[in-house]
Amino acid sequence: MRINHWVLVVFLLAVCGCTEDTEDKKGSYQKDAQAVEETQQRVQASVPIPVIKTSAERKNIAARARLFDNENKITYIYLVSYGKVMAFFPVKGKVSSLNSYLTAEDKLVNGNGQACSSAYGCYVVAAPDIDGAYGQNSDGIFFFTTEGAYVEWKGEYMVSDQPLKLSQPAELVRDIK
Repeated sequence: MRINHWVLVVFLLAVCGCTEDTEDKKGSYQKDAQAVEETQQRVQASVPIPVIKTSAERKNIAARARLFDNENKITYIYLVSYGKVMAFFPVKGKVSSLNSYLTAEDKLVNGNGQACSSAYGCYVVAAPDIDGAYGQNSDGIFFFTTEGAYVEWKGEYMVSDQPLKLSQPAELVRDIK
């Protein structure tokens, strides 16, 4: 039977008792906490949380999801290094993280390493990726150009659904065919 460590600590403190020094500190802490709570109640009463009827943030997120919910969507990516645009590509589909996976990163197993049907008595272990390998990919992004070339990039970038007018020309451009 497992006992929560915090429950055990509280129990031991209750059994052992507290020193005067601890009681004084506890009293000061409680006074400070009560003062903060009273201030919070006054602030909430004088400036209540507004009731909003809509959410511009949620609308933006939904519009972005609809925009990129198209595997044939053409976007434009500008790869940036040291503050300069190094390359520019038209992209077919979405720019994706190298750390996106099709399968879960972890799995639950019992003591014999077999899959668990419930959380009790189970352990979390790393799961293999779809290629059978373990580990994490490097940070970065990947995408496919409109010509079908696969590109990975670890660095800053900008993505737009329309070509942008640059104030400086790209420093390094490679035409992949």
